[in-house]
This record gives sequence, structure tokens and C-alpha cells, in this order.
Amino acid sequence: MFTTKQKLVTVATTLAVGCGFTFGLTPAFADSHEMSSNHVPISSIQKQEQTPFTGYVISVNSKYIIVANTLTKDEALSYQNDWHELVSQNKILRVPISNNGSYTLGEKLHVYAVGWTASLPPIAVMPTIEKVVE
Repeated sequence: MFTTKQKLVTVATTLAVGCGFTFGLTPAFADSHEMSSNHVPISSIQKQEQTPFTGYVISVNSKYIIVANTLTKDEALSYQNDWHELVSQNKILRVPISNNGSYTLGEKLHVYAVGWTASLPPIAVMPTIEKVVE
């Protein structure tokens, strides 16, 4: 049978481990009595840093547009059929588009993306597209 000392050590260990897990896993902001009006919701997209890319549309299909970061529209359109040289200079970005987006060749865009894939050309991840009026 267990001695009193063994029972005491077992109870103390159980309490210490149990309380350690309970208090250690409880987040500091778990106060349910706190008013929820004090919290301002911020979407995860707004928290993430977005990388800007500005260029001209040189290719359009139903799923992607290809944007070339060049100084002029004419220069961008000159690479329309052979943009692989710009890929090695990191001046091309493939941007997924939704069905309601309409883009034309030579149109200047600001593309803000959470990140880019490691493919060639890179593909914008979660892009926000703004048309530039010149």
C-alpha cells in the first residue's frame, strides 16, 4: 500500500502538473467579461505586408494577365511575344484575375500582392490590382 508521504507527493505532483498545463495554455486575453466593443477586428490580409509591382499589361487570358515592369508602354509591348528576357531581370509578374476583371494590352497597373510564388515568371499571391490613369 501507499504511505502517507507517497500519497502527498502524488497529489502535489498531480496538482503542479495539472495547474501548469491549465495556466500555461490559457491565453492572457481570455477574460470573457471584457467588453467586445474595445476590440477592433483586423483581417489577416490587412495585417500582411503587401509587395508593390507596377507595370504594363502585355498578355491577357481568362485566368492570368502578364504585367511587365518597364519604363514605357511601348517598351513593354515590344516584349509582348518574347518576355522571357524580362523574367531573368525580375520584371515580369503573372497575376491571377477574376471573371469580372477586364484588362487591355498596354494598360498600366499597380499590383499589390502578399507574396510571389517561386515559379518563372512569379505569380502574385492574393493580388490587389489598381488601374493607373495617365
